[in-house]
Amino acid sequence: MTARTDLTFQELETALAANGLTNALTVISGKLYVDISVVNGVTVADLTVEGVAELLYKLRIAAGNAQSTVNAALSTGEQLASYPPFSYGPPISGKVSVTHVSTFLIPLNENTITSPNV
Repeated sequence: MTARTDLTFQELETALAANGLTNALTVISGKLYVDISVVNGVTVADLTVEGVAELLYKLRIAAGNAQSTVNAALSTGEQLASYPPFSYGPPISGKVSVTHVSTFLIPLNENTITSPNV
């Protein structure tokens, strides 16, 4: 097979749906929309509503899961390596610190961003 350079939005949507977040991504008239109400589980009345951390966390989980699914059918050297597993800190006051890293290959002109391979 050929090395993958990125996930598709369909693969991300499938991973979101597997986490119970169905129809989080929609394409209308050539524009991709992320329904934050689906991802975060709250109604967003305007741009002053907080929830960016939760949105990015859940999208990152889905991207990691989608990458694992895609990589299962690929050989070493073809697999995506943008979304490694999270690192978890010790529990403190009922919460746990979660660190995630994302890795990308960015050309100097920043017009085409792709994923590295392992």
